[in-house]
Amino acid sequence: MSAVPARAMEMSADAAAMRRGACPSLPEPMPTGDGLLARLQPAAPLTPDQLAGLARLACECGNGIVEVTARGKLQLRGLTAESAARLPAGVDALGIVPVGGFPVETGALAGLDPAEAFDPRPLAQAISEGAAGLVPRLAPKVSVVVDGGGTLHPGALKADIALTAGGRGRVLVRLAGLVAGEVARERAAEVTVGLLARLAGHGATARMDGMVRQEGMARLRAAFGLDAVPEPHRPPAEPVGLHALNDGSFAFGIAPPFGQATAGALERLTDAVRASGARHVEPAAGRALLIVGLARGAAELLAREAAALGFIVDPSDPLRRVAACPGAPACASARIETRALATALAPLLAGSGMGGELHVSGCAKGCAHPARAALTIVGLDAGAGIVVEGTPRDAPARIVPLGRLDAELRELLARDVMEDEFLKKDPA
Repeated sequence: MSAVPARAMEMSADAAAMRRGACPSLPEPMPTGDGLLARLQPAAPLTPDQLAGLARLACECGNGIVEVTARGKLQLRGLTAESAARLPAGVDALGIVPVGGFPVETGALAGLDPAEAFDPRPLAQAISEGAAGLVPRLAPKVSVVVDGGGTLHPGALKADIALTAGGRGRVLVRLAGLVAGEVARERAAEVTVGLLARLAGHGATARMDGMVRQEGMARLRAAFGLDAVPEPHRPPAEPVGLHALNDGSFAFGIAPPFGQATAGALERLTDAVRASGARHVEPAAGRALLIVGLARGAAELLAREAAALGFIVDPSDPLRRVAACPGAPACASARIETRALATALAPLLAGSGMGGELHVSGCAKGCAHPARAALTIVGLDAGAGIVVEGTPRDAPARIVPLGRLDAELRELLARDVMEDEFLKKDPA
């Protein structure tokens, strides 16, 4: 990811406690079950040496785990207060500059995707600069995404404001995921900054979904001169696999299972990246790494080497349909161990009638996949909740004792459909 500077009692936790505040960062890491976690959003793609250096820092300062998030950011886990204080200097010594100011996200291949209608980076830069003064007045997680219309687009990212290439030099504006209308591309930065200023006027905790509910989409559309348009259909983007670039070279996307890699595997991967002749490595939305600037033959060889190191290189791998947070014991909030369960269940997806994703969440916060999933397993004090077509915060259709969870889920996934009879069955 490129970026420019009504439920069961145990599910009804206090809303303020469930609301997440500012994201963890290098200067302000977040406590988890396995120590402190620091998140890094590089302002530029990484060289192989920089990625290898981050892997070494993960060992020197943390527990040797590096993660790529759903938004394409990097995380180091298992830090202590003392080691976390050293981490920013270590990152700076590698020549890695974190994104500052108001960050605006673009696709990982922005400017290189031949299917793009326009390079989104200048527009992202203009919005970032125009919104810089608003940062103290905006909620920490307010986000803007600019999509130039490429095949590897960031359309799945949740955003307060999302701009997407429209037809005839226009840009489609979505507010909290809903189509607001279109505007001429030359007005897109002005309109976006104006919307952010209006959002800031609602208070420092306001988000766009609340502003839309309060003011109404029609009023906002009229205030900013947006032309109403229908919701366009767009196929989802998948970073894993081979991608042709507009300069004749290729990028190859690989993914650590659940976005988590050991430092050792990353260092060995960087050896292979250097040998491949690639220009750089770009963290990408979808918990992936894009190796950019490859010849086709080099990309095929790199794919085999990455697979041998345990990375996912096939977009049809069932693990690409499974989201799982670190779970217990890595996260203090988690009620269940998640990733072993998710790994065991992934092969069953191909033979099931379940479309969409399986989400295994250690608790009701749903950090790994806040959106709805076809099937969600959520850790609760009384066991594991099974949620169909919902999120971990939704009331579960059933709560299953942990000792029977694996067998119950295997029975469910072995059916052609997730039948009502199964979900109504007494789990005792």
